[in-house]
Amino acid sequence: MDTRAIATFDLQSDQYARYRPRYPDSLFRWLHAVVAGHDRAWDCATGTGQAAVQLSRSFARVDASDINHSQLEAAESAGNIFYLECAAEQPPFGDAVFDLVTVAQSLHWFDHPRFWPQLERVLKPGGVFAAWGYDWFQVNPQVDDAMRFFRAVIEPFWSSCSQLLWDGYRDVGLSLPPLETPQCQILMDWNFEQLLGYLHTWSATKLCVKSLGNHVLNDARQRLARGWGDPTIVRRVSMPLHIIAGRKAA
Repeated sequence: MDTRAIATFDLQSDQYARYRPRYPDSLFRWLHAVVAGHDRAWDCATGTGQAAVQLSRSFARVDASDINHSQLEAAESAGNIFYLECAAEQPPFGDAVFDLVTVAQSLHWFDHPRFWPQLERVLKPGGVFAAWGYDWFQVNPQVDDAMRFFRAVIEPFWSSCSQLLWDGYRDVGLSLPPLETPQCQILMDWNFEQLLGYLHTWSATKLCVKSLGNHVLNDARQRLARGWGDPTIVRRVSMPLHIIAGRKAA
């Protein structure tokens, strides 16, 4: 794992919980349909629990783990979600206990040769693994063009791990027989403050501001503001999802 980037998740976990987008219901309907049992799911690298909460509506029990204590402290609660602090590569679970294992927006950070054997160990026969993530968003031509300047400033601070996400997770070496996945996208209706809040949850943005100061992004923020117009206007923000999935042999 890239320790520089992981350290950024200690910063402003409440902001992460507030501004990170919600995953589409269509994704969870697909997961519900493709999984044979609905007793127990593991949301690995849960962050502040966005995916865990959605899974809790379909599974009797959801174990949600993360390596970052501050993220877990800001996580959403539900009666059947059990949060614990642990590394993805060292889960404290027994063998063949989960109907479903999910990883939302985090698989690119993992040590994959260590994670895959643990995944296969904890999945039930016939159990399903699914991981997904999103990268760039679209609003309108003016905002999309202004985003080029924002991304140019923070580009030196992106972890090399992010390329795995940008490539749709095709090179992570999934060890299970693959499943065909649906095409899904996140659709959010945001004002300008919400968009900026989301941009400042990016690990590269946090590292950039920490290293160079908040002022380094002033010009990029002003360009975005001009592209957006009235900051109170709510605009549709779309983010296509990259999804991979596999099923353990029965």
